[in-house]
Amino acid sequence: MHKYCDGVTRRDVLKAGVAGAFGLNLASLLQLNASQQAASSGKNAIFIFLTGGQSHIDTWDMKPEAGDKKGEFKSIKTNIPELRVCEHMPYLARQADKYAIVRNVSHTQGAHSPGQRYLQTGNRKIPSLEYPDYGSVIAKEHQSPRGVPQYVLIPGGGSNSAVYSSGHLGVAYGPFSALGDPNAKKYSVRALATPEGLTVSKLEARQRLLKQADTRFRNVDLSDQNLEGMDKSYQKAFDILQSNAVRKAFDIGSESDKLRDQYGRHTFGQSCLMARRLVEAGTRCVSIYSGGWDTHQNNFRELKNTLLPPWDQGLAGLIVDLHDRGLLENTVVWCTGEFGRTPTINDKGAGRDHWARAMSMLYAGCGIQGGQVIGKTDKTASEPVGDAYSPDDAAASFYRAVGIDHLKEYHTPDGRPVMIAGKGQPIEKLWG
Repeated sequence: MHKYCDGVTRRDVLKAGVAGAFGLNLASLLQLNASQQAASSGKNAIFIFLTGGQSHIDTWDMKPEAGDKKGEFKSIKTNIPELRVCEHMPYLARQADKYAIVRNVSHTQGAHSPGQRYLQTGNRKIPSLEYPDYGSVIAKEHQSPRGVPQYVLIPGGGSNSAVYSSGHLGVAYGPFSALGDPNAKKYSVRALATPEGLTVSKLEARQRLLKQADTRFRNVDLSDQNLEGMDKSYQKAFDILQSNAVRKAFDIGSESDKLRDQYGRHTFGQSCLMARRLVEAGTRCVSIYSGGWDTHQNNFRELKNTLLPPWDQGLAGLIVDLHDRGLLENTVVWCTGEFGRTPTINDKGAGRDHWARAMSMLYAGCGIQGGQVIGKTDKTASEPVGDAYSPDDAAASFYRAVGIDHLKEYHTPDGRPVMIAGKGQPIEKLWG
């Protein structure tokens, strides 16, 4: 359990699920609607969420002429003339031609919970409806190869974690949660471990027993459609537990030391490497949640010593690796937090507070034109100058990149029509 500055307690992102009567902890997470077949576009997504809210003025939108608001850091050149970044971002500075920065995103949800749900779903939080995360929508729309989970959630380090939710889509489209630190010497995924003493042959025997029990109870008061959906749910769980492709993807130790060093030998860097391996194996969306960015105190010390170095190295390593392998053409990378930080440095300990009126975010891949900076803020990074984009627009852009119509309409269990992200419009400039 973790607490943010506003005192709102949240569950950890990562949950393993509950083991069922047949020793399976994946079925409830992988239950498929038998009446709906996903249409795959061949596009994949990696969503990196910086929980707590990254300081835009100390990273992507530095203001050296802002007087006492500019902060302690100096800016450095990147490999494109339009962009200068924080001195503690040397890796990303060398790869600026491969990504785009949007500086003029603005909204009004300045508390963690509503801000996070807004940026994780592309919809403002409302009491009457829980919107699904991006990964859940992608899991519904895009198929993965048999035995490969469509949506995987990975820890990214830091002390705070945000809540994820599959919302009105239900737990069927929730993530496969990869517990554990991929930087650990003996990393393993608990959800892939069968119960003690359960061999593959015993697992297959249980599968046969389940089918026999299912056949006997076909006359229960359930529709054939629901039964078929249950069949698919358990089959998907069995497929993943027996999948060599999944176990190989999670075998991060098989990577060369050189590549692992490129990403950085820390939790966030190895999480990014794991994301690339999963996408390569066929996972359609990987979400990495990186916490600790709620820097009300010691903003500059925390950024310099704890937050920026692993994030800079890991994110740059991911973009370079995807590019070198030809995967960036079909994989969109989006990195954002829930808001920016105040231009004013507070007197509570050299920190910056919540600031939703201006924030920056990074996009790369899937045809997005790298080497550009979209939008600008005023001289103190307080608010956009001219046009501003909303989180709805940012979400619509993400969905376009991954090949999903953000205006597509779903129906909630009670029949309510809901568009995926109906109030947004893609940021056209991302594609040049």
